[in-house]
Amino acid sequence: MHYLEFRPDVRLSHLVRDYWQVDEYHGIGQEEHRFMPERLVRLTFYAGTTWRGSLTGGDLTPMPAASLEGLTLTPLRAVSIGSTKALGVELYPWGARQLFGWDFSVSTLDLSLTHPLLARAVSALLRLDAWDEARQLLEDWLLGLLAERGREPGAGIRAAETLYNSLGQARIGRLAEKLNLSQRQLERQFAAEVGVNAKTLSRLIRFEEIHNRLWLDPNVSLAQLAYELGFADQAHLTREFKALSFMTPRSFGQFVQLDPSRLPTHLLTQDQIAELGVSRSGRAFALK
Repeated sequence: MHYLEFRPDVRLSHLVRDYWQVDEYHGIGQEEHRFMPERLVRLTFYAGTTWRGSLTGGDLTPMPAASLEGLTLTPLRAVSIGSTKALGVELYPWGARQLFGWDFSVSTLDLSLTHPLLARAVSALLRLDAWDEARQLLEDWLLGLLAERGREPGAGIRAAETLYNSLGQARIGRLAEKLNLSQRQLERQFAAEVGVNAKTLSRLIRFEEIHNRLWLDPNVSLAQLAYELGFADQAHLTREFKALSFMTPRSFGQFVQLDPSRLPTHLLTQDQIAELGVSRSGRAFALK
């Protein structure tokens, strides 16, 4: 698998965390991926053959050429065959709300229906391996949406930014005091501007942090991790991780140790480990 990340234009950096691209070939047969819940909204342009759906059952549906997938509280399943290429954008939820009208009640938007020409153009460029051209086309489109729909951040977005910076540990009541609002006022503004309530976003931020730490070090102390992330105790962390992933932290750690794509982090510097933690954030893992 060939995976790369890119920073967005500085004009988009308050709404977009990064761009990413994946070029992967699945050999004989099919390969199943599981997408863990994540703290960002994912915009994906796709070329290939993949079906996706809920891990809890139900029919799989074809992956559209362009889709916006919101925050979820359960893992998702995808099955791929042959060559798959994807160009993605990781949006902060308020970015997805401003640019696309997203909110937490919308699990997936098929943008190939609302923006068919763009979806076909980007998909065609991916098939030609014209990654730079595809990314530039995508960024120009996002900049156009920003000029048309962007707005200054309000108290809700500022509170959400604090949640991300505190790894989900900031309390809405204290944030309201700092912003000179009542808690009820801030909760309303948060949901209106960010598209999801603070409690749900906090859960997802902390879950993904656990996921990332386990990816870097499958044998990390869960008791220490619970303390650092503000859980009552290790049992609380384990229950929360299992509720969102359908796996215990130790089960996930055992799987990570079997993944041949995982880098030997003991050979990396702390800066490299920190960067790897960002690049692994929200990615799928494969079940072959």
